[in-house]
Amino acid sequence: MSSQGTPLALRARYYISPEQKARIDSDNYFALGAAHTWNIHIGEGLARSFPQMLGTVFQSVQEASGPEDLGDADALIVPEIQFFDVTGGGFVSRLTLKVRARGTDGAIQVTDLFEGTPRQGKGGTAWLGGAMAGETALRQSAEFAFEDILPKIATRLREAFVAPPPKPSANVL
Repeated sequence: MSSQGTPLALRARYYISPEQKARIDSDNYFALGAAHTWNIHIGEGLARSFPQMLGTVFQSVQEASGPEDLGDADALIVPEIQFFDVTGGGFVSRLTLKVRARGTDGAIQVTDLFEGTPRQGKGGTAWLGGAMAGETALRQSAEFAFEDILPKIATRLREAFVAPPPKPSANVL
C-alpha cells in the first residue's frame, strides 16, 4: 500500500465491529461451477488492510475497544463495509466502505462512502485449476478491491485532518 507523504502528527484509533470482521460474502460463480458456494472472507480483508492504510496517514494507530472509544487519540475511525460484489468471469470486485471519523472535540470530521472497482482478477481461467484456484481468484479479487479503495480513504482523511495554511493578512509587509 503506497504512502502519500509523511504520516500526520496525529494519533488515531480505529474500531472494526465483530460483525464486520466476521463478514463473509457467499455466492455461486458460473465460471467456477454453480453447484459450489464460494466464500469470500471480506471482513478478514478489512481487518488486515485497514489498520495498515491508517499507518500511512497517522503517526500512531491503535485499535479501539468500541465505536465511541476515542481515548486520548486525535481521531476515531470506524469503517463499515456497505456493499461487496464480484461480477463477471474476470471477477471484478466492487466494494463500498462507509468511514466515520471523529476529532477530539467529538464532532464528526468525516462521514463518507468510498467505492472501489479495481482491475480484473484472474477468475476467467480460475475454473481450470479447481477449487483452490477459484478460492484464490476470489480472495485476490477482494484484495484488489481494497487496494483500489484504501488510497482514496487515505487521501480523504489527510484532507480532513490537515489544517489549512494560515491566510496572509492584508496590510502586513
